Amino acid sequence: MKFSIIASALTLAGAAVAAPSHSHIGKKLPTTKIANIEVVDTQLVRDAIAEVKKFIPLQPYLYSHVMRSWLFGAAAFNNNATLKAQIDLEAHAVGTLLHDLGWDMRPDSPWVTKQHRFEVDGGAGALKFIRSHPCAKSEWHELREQWVYDAIALQAISDIPDFKSIQTQWMIKSVGFEFPGPRSPLIKDEDYDSILAEFPNDLLFRGTNATFTWFAATKPESTYNTFIQDFGTAYVPGFNATGHRLFDVIQGGLQAEVAAHPNSHL
Repeated sequence: MKFSIIASALTLAGAAVAAPSHSHIGKKLPTTKIANIEVVDTQLVRDAIAEVKKFIPLQPYLYSHVMRSWLFGAAAFNNNATLKAQIDLEAHAVGTLLHDLGWDMRPDSPWVTKQHRFEVDGGAGALKFIRSHPCAKSEWHELREQWVYDAIALQAISDIPDFKSIQTQWMIKSVGFEFPGPRSPLIKDEDYDSILAEFPNDLLFRGTNATFTWFAATKPESTYNTFIQDFGTAYVPGFNATGHRLFDVIQGGLQAEVAAHPNSHL
């Protein structure tokens, strides 16, 4: 993740408006340590961890990925008290832990649909998880849900989230610490080392490739006009996005328009 992008979030942190009185921003919450990183420890977070542990038998790389994403963000917050004071730590935990529910390859997945792209499945799944939890009515208002849904639904689009809330931005940026590149100055080396020791990053790209190919093979309609269609083209016999893309719609309209109005010019 580029330092300049993260730095912009730090600027936003300083300019954040006051949180609603029923928000968890700045609220004292129970904590524990995972991989030697202090993290929030509410029942909702514990249940979210238990939920993503269900990935382990079929997709162990996915469990490790979401745990690292949460812990990298938590480590950055722990290293910057000003930033941490602006973050809803429970919402951040839930948003990062559940951000890839839409990757669930289990045949009986309660999260994955045939019609929606994985980001939408993940966002809808996270809302379903939160709303079904006993804490939801008293502790989760619409704005908190919006932060989580926006982060998950927009996670694969590089620039749109830049003008969303700092809560949404930091859920996405925490996932971004996973990607290749130099270590971020926002996270201490010893924190990187302890996280990677407990949750090694040794299968993420093979797992990602297999998962994206699975999307194209099992729910192709959800992949057209997304970056996932490239995995279908590369790996899935018979996959063909032609005729389903926005490009094809525009080209068809262009030909019809020229035929109907041959003498009109730009």
